[in-house]
Amino acid sequence: MVSKKLDLQAIQYINLFSKITGTRASNCFQYADHLIFEVPPFMLSKTIGANGINIKKLGAMIKRKIKVIATTQDMEEFIKSLVYPVKFKNIAVQDEEMVIYAAPQSKAMLIGRGSSRLEEMKEILKNHFNIRKLRVL
Repeated sequence: MVSKKLDLQAIQYINLFSKITGTRASNCFQYADHLIFEVPPFMLSKTIGANGINIKKLGAMIKRKIKVIATTQDMEEFIKSLVYPVKFKNIAVQDEEMVIYAAPQSKAMLIGRGSSRLEEMKEILKNHFNIRKLRVL
């Protein structure tokens, strides 16, 4: 896993996240229209809270959609968590290139209008796993 320096905005979001949830996020980034927080897998249920109360409260405070995913070294699990509920068939990784195989409807959702989601995912994978090239087939 490649470490990335957090900007001031991300640090502020992580501090607010910690105050509300009582857990510490290891990372914060944006994907699609969600603000994604990474937490250790054993802390997921505590972070979310009963009936999602902590996430709803945080989302209302910062006026953004919030998603919490487990920190993992497994690329496939990371991508599944990131793009959920969109499903894909398979992932192939060779050197610094990744190919995601998906059905036509899922492919459209993974790429996004004007390739916006594809570019966001490419940047996230570059920061997390040093993937330089990403294709969706």
